[in-house]
Amino acid sequence: MVTRLLFKIIVVGDGGVGKSTMIQRLTTGQFIPMKITIGTDLVTHDVKISDTELAKLQIWDFGGEKRFRFFLPNYCRGAVGCLLCYDITRFRSLENLDEWINIVKENTVDPVIILVGQKQDLADEKRVVRVSDAEEFQQKYSLPYFYETSSKSGYNNELIFRILTKAIIVKQKKIL
Repeated sequence: MVTRLLFKIIVVGDGGVGKSTMIQRLTTGQFIPMKITIGTDLVTHDVKISDTELAKLQIWDFGGEKRFRFFLPNYCRGAVGCLLCYDITRFRSLENLDEWINIVKENTVDPVIILVGQKQDLADEKRVVRVSDAEEFQQKYSLPYFYETSSKSGYNNELIFRILTKAIIVKQKKIL
């Protein structure tokens, strides 16, 4: 008998950091450049945990533009996981995570949060955010996980969703 789990995941960060492209890479296996997300987008994705456990992720992709921010508090409710995303080629996108994480923490109940540096494929030529800058942010908020990813190459893309799913399961088992 297979145990089926359902987890609400939110993906937040400034517009243009690569959230939608990351989700498209996960669900299609392809790099598909995306246009601006208007409000929110919702997709589902199954993550096989073991032969007896399957998790369905309800992935809520939030538009990063300021004008859509008022949607976020209501859509955060019930989320057990969060990917907090920035673009390694735009330092401001890391700085703005202070606002994003506060919105998430004020409107959720202790979700698992992974800090995600997007566009790792541009690291050699266009990196502005150093790994140490991101690690400083990670320590400031006591975030247990930090990864850089690339939707273009697929680097760490599936990995962050598997780690997030497993961390949620471990956290929920501790609570029970």
